[in-house]
Amino acid sequence: MITHKLSRRSFAASAAGAAATLTAFQATNVLGANQRIRLGFIGVGNRGMQLLDAFLKHDDIEVAAVCDVFRPYLDRAVQRLNGKPAAYVDFRKLIERKDIDAVVISTPDHWHAIQTIDACNAGKDVYVEKPLSITIREGRAMVEAAQRNRRVVQVGTHRRSSALYGQLAELIAAGKIGKVTVSRAYRLSNMAPSGIGRQQPEDPPPDLDCVLWLGRRPQQ
Repeated sequence: MITHKLSRRSFAASAAGAAATLTAFQATNVLGANQRIRLGFIGVGNRGMQLLDAFLKHDDIEVAAVCDVFRPYLDRAVQRLNGKPAAYVDFRKLIERKDIDAVVISTPDHWHAIQTIDACNAGKDVYVEKPLSITIREGRAMVEAAQRNRRVVQVGTHRRSSALYGQLAELIAAGKIGKVTVSRAYRLSNMAPSGIGRQQPEDPPPDLDCVLWLGRRPQQ
């Protein structure tokens, strides 16, 4: 059974994709001419800020709240939005708000299932970054929560929404480039602050809520 109760002892947690998600949100939340979708962003680190900028290109959304367990990221997002949205460290305070229509989840992988299920149970539609979950059991629970609450949930596999990749798939299917026998891909993501190599263990910074970052993961 997946539990959503959090405690210190138990812890001791693209523009094309955004456009597709907005279309889905609009289908379940019929909007008037002057209405906008009110979004909450859970996780505003590197990927979260990319998604934030993608959604901000659309006139029919409003960012009502942002959330992150790392205070510098949270402050950066608030500043990016000219101080307008509410700011939270605990995602549960964000999703309990009745005035938020949907959430965008860009947190560490082990948080995706809990936050998606809780958001669906709170009546929110969800855009969640890949991977959807880290176990099959979690994934099934997420699907069940979305279906039970009649929520739209989109996973951020943004390459599947790319026109370029769609065209390549059509060329291959039509045999335009001959028989494909092998495909190789390579990507090195050396983004700060992660970098390459194993860092020495050290105490978490004072502006990080380590308990909320770890969630149910082991303390190691």
